[in-house]
Amino acid sequence: MRNWSVKNIEDRKYDFIPFSPRFASLFGQTELTGNWIVYGKSGQGKSAFCLQLAKEFDEMGKRVLFVSLEMGDSYEFQQSLRRAGITGGNSNILFTGECPPDELAGYLEKQRSADVVMVDSLQYFIDMYRVKTADFIALRNRFRKKVFIYISHMKGNEVDGETAYDLKKDAFKRVYIEHFKAVYKGRGNGGDPGFYVIWPKGYREFWLEDGSLRMKNE
Repeated sequence: MRNWSVKNIEDRKYDFIPFSPRFASLFGQTELTGNWIVYGKSGQGKSAFCLQLAKEFDEMGKRVLFVSLEMGDSYEFQQSLRRAGITGGNSNILFTGECPPDELAGYLEKQRSADVVMVDSLQYFIDMYRVKTADFIALRNRFRKKVFIYISHMKGNEVDGETAYDLKKDAFKRVYIEHFKAVYKGRGNGGDPGFYVIWPKGYREFWLEDGSLRMKNE
């Protein structure tokens, strides 16, 4: 068991993510570490948000691995990349359609491996590889200078599945997606105002009524 003194904690230096103002308004000051979860119902903008976030990380020079378990390299995924502004001419993001946890850990041990790993979706990852809560925690503890972002389905008003629920409780950052609006739900304070518009047209159609902004989550 390793103990920390107050002095140890006071002297600790943190690696903060240099988000652009648009993402800083959602996340605030955010450390480059830990498990994050992005969750919401189908068709609300989860994958679009994460691709935009992947592009943000890429533009700041962070290496990103996007694990596309659900959509693979399908035509629809190709179009999702286009809508997010991710092209071969401006991006170094890597993609894969498979991600056994032992192979992922071996890859992350290498120099110049991804700083950020995004998994779409959490439920596919759990079902395909029989991953347990302890495995997610062990992975983030082993790679403390990396971010793991899991995209989760919902069942009713909660994330789908017991393991997903446990991961949500563990997650350093939680982002709830509803009708193309990403809302910060994580530990500590998010940014100001604490939300991010994923698709302006879809956002306006739902959140604006008769020219007045809905007050929910504002």
